[in-house]
Amino acid sequence: MKKRDWYMFIFLLSFVGYAACKRMSEGSKKESEEIKLTTTAKYETEPMPQKYNDDAADDPAIWINARKPEESRIIGTDKMGGLAVYNLTGKQLFYYADGKMNNVDLRCGFVLGEDTIDVVCASNRSNQCISIYKINTDGSLTNIAARTVVSQMQGDVYGFCMYKSPVTGKCFAFVNSKNGEVEQWELTTANSLIDARLVRSFKLGTQVEGMVADDENQTLFIGEEVNGIWKFNAEPGGGEEHTLLEKSSETDNENIKFDIEGLAIYYLPDGNGYLMASSQGNYSYAIYERKAPHNYLGSFRIADGLVDGAEETDGLDICSVALNNDFKHGLMVVQDGYNYDKKYAKPQNFKLVCWEDIATLFNPSLQVN
Repeated sequence: MKKRDWYMFIFLLSFVGYAACKRMSEGSKKESEEIKLTTTAKYETEPMPQKYNDDAADDPAIWINARKPEESRIIGTDKMGGLAVYNLTGKQLFYYADGKMNNVDLRCGFVLGEDTIDVVCASNRSNQCISIYKINTDGSLTNIAARTVVSQMQGDVYGFCMYKSPVTGKCFAFVNSKNGEVEQWELTTANSLIDARLVRSFKLGTQVEGMVADDENQTLFIGEEVNGIWKFNAEPGGGEEHTLLEKSSETDNENIKFDIEGLAIYYLPDGNGYLMASSQGNYSYAIYERKAPHNYLGSFRIADGLVDGAEETDGLDICSVALNNDFKHGLMVVQDGYNYDKKYAKPQNFKLVCWEDIATLFNPSLQVN
């Protein structure tokens, strides 16, 4: 090829690439603009200790410090390295390089011998196991697994959530794989440590990840990424019967764009509250009534404000407890797939949003605790 032809080839290739990127950008912008309701984050966590273009941060869990709510903590997973613990302004306090943690969840009031503790667990891809920790009074973590609880699924461990039965008081861990497999493990005690035994397994048709359990209503919600949100009985004898929430997929809701990812619940008394899901394809969050039939109420986005907005959210968590003057009615924490400091790309992190800022977007306003 002659030099002139070579330059022309490079020019055409660059032009095609530019045009493709522009179309993708305009397409994303158009999809995002379909969601009219927007709010902003109050704080953001310090970035993950990875490269700016690494897919690292994934899923948060909010631990409520019952004695000092203002010292509650956010526990976030790093898919490339471990677990990070943050305070309510996003400052990283602890980091545990214990493996490729994907999803995380916790439950309070686990009876361990003569002690009652708060437990946090995560799906760990480094050895396809469930990692188990005690949450100490300062929010630091102590590994209290009696052994390596290895999944029996064919695929890598992926999504994760916990469930505490109102019937038996027992705690369970749900873990799934990209193949659609789901396992339910009962947490047991062994010499002042925590073990687990497999009590149930089933399979959905395609890839799943986000899960959340509603303890009071004995319900498990699972997000099948391309089909929507499924509702199961959370008890170990619940079987495989399940129903699909209406308006939880792209096929019946114009505000949902594949994939359905994180799931979380805003708890209110008497079974009231809201189920929230991240719609990754258009950077939005869908809200459903917690009570059956789980009516869809609308969607919103987190835009740039004091800190940058949130895009392509994987995991999220919500609490409905008054924590401090910043979060008087609860807190929502979401993973941010594209983290920026002004115009500079930074490693992924998590955004912190006041619940009342979300509630007042809607007409009528959503309830606050």
